Amino acid sequence: MPNASPASDADPAVVARRRAFGRRLRGLRSGVARTQASIAAEAGIDRAFYANVEAGKNNISLDKIFSLADALGVDVVELFRGLSSRTEL
Repeated sequence: MPNASPASDADPAVVARRRAFGRRLRGLRSGVARTQASIAAEAGIDRAFYANVEAGKNNISLDKIFSLADALGVDVVELFRGLSSRTEL
């Protein structure tokens, strides 16, 4: 069973939200000077899948979001800080 679906079949607002989340995730990862591979491994996520989450191409499950927060050493709310449910296109 796959972790998530690709964003290509989603509506534009959903795609914009995934991209915003990916940018936030990338910023947090860069802030702790970690590689995609190290964060993905610690969170139990395939590195290629993780790269696609950062690129806004894949949707990610709630369980994996909590795992990413743990791997980054942040509270889960930090993954969403500055994002809006009404992301502009």
